Amino acid sequence: MEVRHRRTLVFPLLAALALLASACKQAPKPEAAKQVAPKPAPSVPNIKVSPAVQAKAKAPRPGPHATRKTATEAFGKGTATVHFKGRPKTRSFWTEQLDVDHSGNPVLVDEAWDNHDKVLYVSNDRTFMCGDGQTATGSTLMAVYAKGNTRKRPAGSGWWVSELHAGDCGVPREGLYGCRFDAAGKNSDCGGASIQADVNDVVIVPLPKSGESQGNGAAAQAAPSTGSSSSSPSSSSPTPSGSSSNP
Repeated sequence: MEVRHRRTLVFPLLAALALLASACKQAPKPEAAKQVAPKPAPSVPNIKVSPAVQAKAKAPRPGPHATRKTATEAFGKGTATVHFKGRPKTRSFWTEQLDVDHSGNPVLVDEAWDNHDKVLYVSNDRTFMCGDGQTATGSTLMAVYAKGNTRKRPAGSGWWVSELHAGDCGVPREGLYGCRFDAAGKNSDCGGASIQADVNDVVIVPLPKSGESQGNGAAAQAAPSTGSSSSSPSSSSPTPSGSSSNP
């Protein structure tokens, strides 16, 4: 009787151990903590002035297949726009095919020549690459200084800006972003941009670097422009004694 009683106790115990072992095998293993990849640093669009645009600034006149347009007091699209004050007879507007990205494929662009300040403006909507490898689209305005410009900048140098939505190219907020470029076409001083309406120049604020909080630094203190700024630079540029006739 005692042996049977022991066997009666052993069998349920073995069954319980077997169920426990099975449950341990079937129990999901705790997942390792997922590592969140750091977000890529915000970047400006991968845009550079093309030799064709710089050459147009040297000979700022409509090509043989260009379509002339009525000159107005504003040029560009959206916030990527410059504004002119007076002197309508010193400006020429037209549209034509131009290779703006050095791809060998001309596209239709709007152009404006300011014969008083000696600046060529080119405007069009572009699809461009970002520093993180993604693509974005935005209205782009490019300004190229010609010889004898009132800003006293090297001929062939200038600036460009593009409209970006928040998240495009990793930027934290909607607005204008762009760069200045030198006479060789090399970009410099890139970041958030605002257009100074009084002189049609740009102010560039650097973007946060990789790993830097977007809530700190100069880029957070001065947000990119969603329109033209009316602030003037600390010193005005002299105006030349005369200007040539319109192209």
